[in-house]
Amino acid sequence: MKHGITEEEWEDYLANQSTQYSRQRIDAHLVGCSQCWERYQDESPTILALAAAAREAKETLVVSDERLRSMLAVVMANARGFGEVSTTTDEIRSGLHFLRTILDPVFGPNAAQCAMVLAANGSASHPLERMTAQSWNAFVERLATLISIICGDVFAGLIREQGQLASAGL
Repeated sequence: MKHGITEEEWEDYLANQSTQYSRQRIDAHLVGCSQCWERYQDESPTILALAAAAREAKETLVVSDERLRSMLAVVMANARGFGEVSTTTDEIRSGLHFLRTILDPVFGPNAAQCAMVLAANGSASHPLERMTAQSWNAFVERLATLISIICGDVFAGLIREQGQLASAGL
């Protein structure tokens, strides 16, 4: 703590995220402390530039619902014609493969595989290789939850819907 200001308070102040009380206290301190004023002038442009870069990156990386629907329409057109899944191991593998056909174009093969493994391992006793009819619905729900965090509810709903369709025969 330097001059009664913690590093956390200082960072919040520079990022314009401090409480009103903290902001007023630091403002008052800056008026009379040349050392802290110099620090503010040195660090403020960097923090502002980082904040601007973060906003720009967020705007660039966000996919609109319309664009996501458009991408999913292509995926679904390619995935149509998938048969129903029954309780055999081969058929469960086919269900997993079908979900991969939906995930791969959006995430890429490695990230899609990681998401599926993570969803399967939500229960340590049910890794992806040991998927059963009993664990299928829980797996699909965990996968949809992961997808919701990454892509939003529209794509997660698609995973839930397709997972239910694939599990109709399970």
